[in-house]
Amino acid sequence: MQETKTKPVSISIIVCAYNEEPTVYAVLESVGKLGLADEILVLDNGSTDGTRGQINRAAQSNPRIRVLVKEKNIGLGDGLRTLVSATKGDVVVRQDADLEYSPEDLPSLIEQIENGNADVVYGSRLLVRKAHKVHYYYNYLANFVITQFSNALTNLYLSDVETEAKAFNGAIVRSIQFCSRGFEIENEMTVKLKRAGCVFYEVPVSYYGRTYEEGKKIRTVDGIRAIWATLRFSMTGRFDTKLRSLRKQLGSRRTKFIRAIP
Repeated sequence: MQETKTKPVSISIIVCAYNEEPTVYAVLESVGKLGLADEILVLDNGSTDGTRGQINRAAQSNPRIRVLVKEKNIGLGDGLRTLVSATKGDVVVRQDADLEYSPEDLPSLIEQIENGNADVVYGSRLLVRKAHKVHYYYNYLANFVITQFSNALTNLYLSDVETEAKAFNGAIVRSIQFCSRGFEIENEMTVKLKRAGCVFYEVPVSYYGRTYEEGKKIRTVDGIRAIWATLRFSMTGRFDTKLRSLRKQLGSRRTKFIRAIP
C-alpha cells in the first residue's frame, strides 16, 4: 500500500513596525532563530526614525525576510491589511515589533491551527502566564470592558480580545475583507472571523508591557473606537453575503493541517 505524503504546513509571520528603531532588529533576529517561518513579512509603516534601516539590516542576514514599505502611516489596521494580503502561508501569525510579546510564544499560537483544532488562536495576557509586567490598571479595566462587550455581541468567551498575539488559518484570513485603519482592526477581525464560522482558541502568552514614556501608542480614544467598531461590524456583518458563504464552506469541510514526518 502506497504511503500518503502530507504537505508540510507553511508559516507566514507578519510584523508591522512604526517607529520601533530600538527593538525591531532584536525582534526579527529572535523570530528568525526560531526557524518556524517560511516567510517573515515586515512592514515599515511610515516610520520617521531609523526603523527602516534596522529592518533592512535584519533582511540582509535572513533571506526569508520580505520588506514592505508605506511612506505614510495611516494606522495599524491599514498596515495589517497590507501584510495579510501579501502572505502565502497556510498559517499567518502576528508578532509585534516592540518586544511586549515574546517570539518564544509563537509556536503555541501556531500549534492549534496546525493540528486542525482551530481556525483562529488568540494569545491571552490574562490566562495563566509565564511572565507579566504589572502596570496600568486602567488599561486592564478598559480591555476587560471591551472584551466583555465583544463577547456579548459575538457569543464568544474570550479573555483578551485586544491582544496583538493572534494566529489565523491563512486561506480564511486572506479571504475576508477588512477595512479598519487603526487599532480597531482587532475588534473587526474578531467579529468577522466569528461571523464567518471560525473556531477560536486561546493560549496563554507572556506580556512585557511598555510605559507611554517607552513608546506605548494606544490611547483612550482607541478604546472608544474599539467599542464602536465592535457594534458597527456586529450589525453590518449580519448582511455580509461573503461571510455567510464562507461560513457555509467552513461548515461543510474542515481543513486539517498535518506536518509531514521527515
